[in-house]
Parts: sequence; structure tokens; C-alpha cells
Amino acid sequence: MRLSRLTCAFPLGFIFAFSTTKAQSQFIGVDGGFVNLSGGDKPNFTLPPTFGGYIGQRISDNWFANLNFSIQKIYDDTTVSSSLSLGVDKNNATRKWSAMRFGLTLNRLLFSSTNTFNVPAGFGGGLISWKIEDPASDTIYLVTSQKNQTVDYSASELFLTFQNGLHMEFSSRLSLILQTRFDYLTGAGTEFSDAIESSRDKWQMGSSLSLRFGLGGPKNISWQPTTVVASTSNPTIVYTKSGSNDSDNDGIPDDRDKCPYNEIGVQVDKDGCPLDADYNGVPDDIDHCPNTDRAAAGMVDIYGCAVDSDFEGIPDFKDKCPHNDVGAAVDSIGCPTDSDKDGVPDGLDDCPNTIYGVAVDKNGCIDLSIIDKPLVLNVEYTSGMYEVDSGTRDKLKKLAALLNFMSDVKIEVNGYTDDIGTPLANRALSEKRAKRVAEYLVSYGVDLKRIRVFGKGESDFMASNQTAEGRAKNRRIEIVFYK
Repeated sequence: MRLSRLTCAFPLGFIFAFSTTKAQSQFIGVDGGFVNLSGGDKPNFTLPPTFGGYIGQRISDNWFANLNFSIQKIYDDTTVSSSLSLGVDKNNATRKWSAMRFGLTLNRLLFSSTNTFNVPAGFGGGLISWKIEDPASDTIYLVTSQKNQTVDYSASELFLTFQNGLHMEFSSRLSLILQTRFDYLTGAGTEFSDAIESSRDKWQMGSSLSLRFGLGGPKNISWQPTTVVASTSNPTIVYTKSGSNDSDNDGIPDDRDKCPYNEIGVQVDKDGCPLDADYNGVPDDIDHCPNTDRAAAGMVDIYGCAVDSDFEGIPDFKDKCPHNDVGAAVDSIGCPTDSDKDGVPDGLDDCPNTIYGVAVDKNGCIDLSIIDKPLVLNVEYTSGMYEVDSGTRDKLKKLAALLNFMSDVKIEVNGYTDDIGTPLANRALSEKRAKRVAEYLVSYGVDLKRIRVFGKGESDFMASNQTAEGRAKNRRIEIVFYK
């Protein structure tokens, strides 16, 4: 196992003197440097250049995070006398490591954030996608997997990273950072054999020099608190300027202001963020409903008032049925009331007192077109029997409710059979079936005087009697309505 190689440091260039301030809340940067591999048996990689970039966000005065990436190509040059050589003869290189690295790091400045010179230290992790190739042909080397199969010598694996360096801040917009980084390749994502896994490099070390650019306006401010402005709920500390600017003129210095870009005139708290007494996300200055229940957070409109999607007077955060049709009458929890239980809510029901169980149209009224043509009931009769199945009984119950509502309507109940059996026997059977239907209607409240019963036997076929399906359709009840 070879020793870890030392990383190379950049010499410092000329530094331009600017005033010392804390960097902007967001920043971007570019960097370049050297990188190397270590921790395995071979190959003997040297120190090639690498480059990349990052974006970041300041979390507090001394803490910041960044998302970074870099591209690397490292050659195994057998002609060099030292592993620390910066040069490489690609014609004599036996292997090439190509990688793309994506990392997320959390960093802390070890000294005051107002210092021009500082020491950042950080940790994090990420994903690195790499492959080892023949530099002459750009073909990936093959190795043995854990399942003793031949696979490409490449992987996308997770890594852990540790870094430190020197941070030099020229102005609120520009910083120079000299950094040393140590990545540990965890093996998570690889499936190489034990022999390959134990011999490959597990550490990636490098040094880089980067320029970081802050986003936003400059900050060169000295502030002292002078007065306290009373508020109905939260006191606001007001600061006075001492020779510098305030980006949003809210009385909070930009280096203390967590909301540095408020609209002019907005009342703010001690952190420079707009006052919001009911915590609904709408500042008090433009909140038309400043005392909204806190449970409505996330369910208010641009004016700070609780949203009522279906306009029935109950805000969505209290509404158990927030998407009713507009105009429906609702109960205390926002769900529609339906007095006649016909499925059409009160308020939208043109016939709010229809009989329960009777089919209605979209306006809640009984569809009287049902009596314009005969009603066909395909009863599931057992051969030679006249008893009505349970599904048909449910239909007869609803029909009885309709007939009880339309008291001036009379009916004929006609029974039919298939052609199995003699015509005389089939006519007697069909009459029994029709009478049984009539008996059910009477039991549901229909006056027997309004019902006439007929046995039609095997007449007026609806389908062929040559198939079981056809015969089933012919064994039926037809109800004809008349006045």
C-alpha cells in the first residue's frame, strides 16, 4: 500500500485592498488546481490540473453551504521519477482516470466573519462518476466483479469529503480562496471483486485556488441601535446609519438583514423581515385580514385572507369538503346538505322534496320520461320457476316509489318465456311470473287496482332461442305505463 501523496499549493498573487465586510448571502465561484489519487496499490498517478465551479448560500454569519462540481483527468505516467511531478508524457501513460465529481459541503469560518483573512473548514459528500481507460484507445479497462463476471472498470460511487483552506475577502463581492480537499471514496455503488476493491485508490486529494463572486449590492456599513418602535405584537429595533447604505431602507443593516430586499416602507422585525402578526406569509402592511387563524397558513390569498375555494362561507382550512359546486347549501363543516337524499345538494336541487330512492335528473327532479316507453326487466329466472331475484326486487321497490308519486299512472305487467316447453305451459308460467311482480309492487304500496297482469307466453321474442343468452333475454317482464 503506497503512502498518501502531498497535494500541491498555489502561490498567492497580488491582493487588492478593499474594505472588509461580510460576503453576500448568495455566491458563485470558479476554481482550478491539482488533484491526485492515493491509498491503493496502483496505478502510479501524477498531479494533473483540474477545474470546476460552485454555487453557494450563506446560512449565518459564519456558516455557508455550496454545491460544487469538477472535471478530472489523471494519467499514470511510468516515465516520471517522482509521483509529485506536475508534468506527464501522455504517450507513455498506461492508464487514464476520468471523473466528474458533484459534491455538497457545509463550511464554517473559524474566525469572525468581518476579518479580511479567515480559515474555512468544512465537510460533506457527494457522487463521483469515474472510469479507468487505455489512454491510447480511450477504451475502458475490464475487471472482475463480485459475481466473478467481467465488467467495466468504472463506477458512480458516493464519497465523503473534508476540506480546509485560507479565505481572503477583497470586498463584499470578491473573495480569493486557497483550499485543500480530501475525498474518501466509500465504495457505495461499486461491485468489484475483493481483489480489485482492496487494490484500487480510495483517497482523492487536491488543492485549488478559486475566485468567489458575491451576488447582490455592496455592504460597507457600521450600525448602532438607537430607538425601539412599539408594535402591537413585536417590537422593532431601528438602526441608524454611520456612513453607509441600507439596501431596502428598513433601518436594519445589510450585514444583519435576513431580508435585505424588502419593498420601501414595509415594517420589519429585528431581523429585517416584514412583520407578519398572523404568520400567514403576507406582511402586515398589505394584509387585509391581519388576524387570520394561524391554522390557515399556506391557504391564504395574496391579500392575506383565508381562501374559500367553493365560495360557501367556510374557509378551506376549516372546510371538510372544500370543492363543492358553487351555490350548494352546506352544513357547519362545509359539506353539502341533501334533504331528499337524491344526490343533488340543496341549493342546486330544483325539486328538493323528491321521494327517496327515485332516480332524478341533474337538477334533482324525477325523470318522467321513464313512462314514455315499456320498462323491460330481465329477471334471472330458474328454469320453470317464477320467483323474482333480489336485484329485480330492488328495481321494483324504486318503481313502486315512482308509481306512488305519480298516482294517476296505471301499468300493465306482461310476462314472457322462451320457447322451451309447450305453448300452453309457457303461457301459464308467464302469467305466474307477471303476478309475482305485481305482488311485490303491491307490497311496496302500489294500489292493486292500478295493475293489470298478462301472461304472453313465448310470443314476441327479443332474441334467438337457439342460444342460452338469447333465451335468457326472452324470459322477461315488460311493464307498460298508461293513464
